[in-house]
Amino acid sequence: MPAASPPRRVGFDRPLSSNQLWSWIGNACATGFFYALAALILLQPKRHCDEGALALIVVPHACCVAVGLGCWLFLETHPPTEASCFARLLPDSRRWTKSRYCREHKATIEGLDHFCTWLNVSIGRNNYVPFFVLAAAGTFQYALNAAAAAYVLAAGCRRGRSTALLVGVGSSGVFALCILAAYAALFGFHAYLAYRGMGTYDWILDQRDVPAPPPRTASTELKAMTARVGDGVPPEA
Repeated sequence: MPAASPPRRVGFDRPLSSNQLWSWIGNACATGFFYALAALILLQPKRHCDEGALALIVVPHACCVAVGLGCWLFLETHPPTEASCFARLLPDSRRWTKSRYCREHKATIEGLDHFCTWLNVSIGRNNYVPFFVLAAAGTFQYALNAAAAAYVLAAGCRRGRSTALLVGVGSSGVFALCILAAYAALFGFHAYLAYRGMGTYDWILDQRDVPAPPPRTASTELKAMTARVGDGVPPEA
């Protein structure tokens, strides 16, 4: 009988998940690619357009990277079972005070929302705020990345640049859009949950409780048409 795996404490504990590794590689490559291209464009002595506008995009982009990196390090190194200062920012509602058992950590976690395979750690009351901020920072970061690529590829900035550089900028923009879709979906979903005042597990259970619509059969269609005719409404063609 194989030995039971030890409980996880933090996201950096082994074994690492494939989603976790891909998120590291994807974010690192996309961010490094963006700054390499931005440096090539901004450090060129010959000006092709208003590069100052691109520099204005780089500054908030760097802020998003710094905020996201700080939140990511906290999420990967702080055990969700231990109290944190971020827990005080959440209300003492049932969503954030109810404890659930997590099999990955083999412990009960206050306000457990879900287990994130991209971070390989559970998200609960003690680390939900940095998780939400990370999703927001990632959304804005890659939106700025895509906007910068679109600006450089605009007709006014495309003239005089090498084909290789333009291909790199276009690839960076497409790469950013792919990652942006994931971050925007994550941020939008948790913003929706915050609006509803419910957690991920509660939302999943709520979806399971929604009754499925009855199947449409010939008899039900005939009854519906008969009812419409009886009400003086002609049946649909």
